[in-house]
Amino acid sequence: MTVQTAFRILRLTPSSSQKELVTSYRRMVKRYHPDYNAERKEWSHDAMTKINLAYELVRIHLQNGNGSAGTSNNHATEAPTASQDSSPPHQRFQDDLSEGFSQAPAEDPSFVALFDRAADSVLTGIYTYYQYGLQNVYLRHEGVRRFRYRSAVKRVQDGVHHLQELQQYTTSDLHRTQLNVFTGFSLAFLQSMRIDRYHESGSARADAAAYRHYHSGSTALDQVIRAELFHELDDSPPPGGAAAGLKIGYHDLMAVLVKHSSSDWVAEAVVKLHLLEMFTRVTALRNQK
Repeated sequence: MTVQTAFRILRLTPSSSQKELVTSYRRMVKRYHPDYNAERKEWSHDAMTKINLAYELVRIHLQNGNGSAGTSNNHATEAPTASQDSSPPHQRFQDDLSEGFSQAPAEDPSFVALFDRAADSVLTGIYTYYQYGLQNVYLRHEGVRRFRYRSAVKRVQDGVHHLQELQQYTTSDLHRTQLNVFTGFSLAFLQSMRIDRYHESGSARADAAAYRHYHSGSTALDQVIRAELFHELDDSPPPGGAAAGLKIGYHDLMAVLVKHSSSDWVAEAVVKLHLLEMFTRVTALRNQK
């Protein structure tokens, strides 16, 4: 194994630091160690063999003064254990997305690192959005949530900007398609985050009925996204799982367009339906192994 391959396996660049090496190693141990893959012991053992070798090669490379400034070259860095992992809650989802890029031998490892950073910005923003219940429009204007909302939107917006910049660096049609799918999902979520319309209690009966469908569909969609991206926030999973939740969301949102096409909630329902479509595509991309 070459040092370049080792960097790619660990999703690092030659300018990475010892701290970044340790963080990446912990994250990968958490995912690939046999203790976490009871049904795929042989596969996970082979994966960890490669990861451990890559870790040693990169560690030695950095200790010889080839890494970024601020790292220590005088003390060996012991491989950390999985129990020390401090990865963000969306890390596994992000790893699944970037795995297709990092496994391709022709892909520039710096591209993988840049994609990871952009995806992290998007997913951190989405996590904050759900963590503080900001899908509830009324809560966005209360105290600290106003700041959290602006921060979440900015993170997703910055991530989208970096994803769009990466378009020029993709080296294959397949990777361009993968990047487009995640960028499309990120843009759709950003557009959904910006919906800031209240339901007025004195609305006409038709608009009230349209809102009930819109609210039901949006809630089901949010529950599925929360459950799939952030398991620790999954306090109220949709009945029947993700597929059932998406089906409920689709039918309710389509009801706004079909049954209440003259209501004021059509534009918002279209935004949510687009998000549902892009989320379906990005989860399909994630599950491709």
